[in-house]
Amino acid sequence: MIHSYGRCQCCGERLYENASGGYRCPNCRTDYADGALESRLP
Repeated sequence: MIHSYGRCQCCGERLYENASGGYRCPNCRTDYADGALESRLP
């Protein structure tokens, strides 16, 4: 995991970039696709 980015929709914990692409919540281990979060930015 590289750096924090956004918040998990399930538990609110910070998301971290996964080395294999996408993002992951370290708390509940939910994975997010790379483009899924881009559409949620203001």
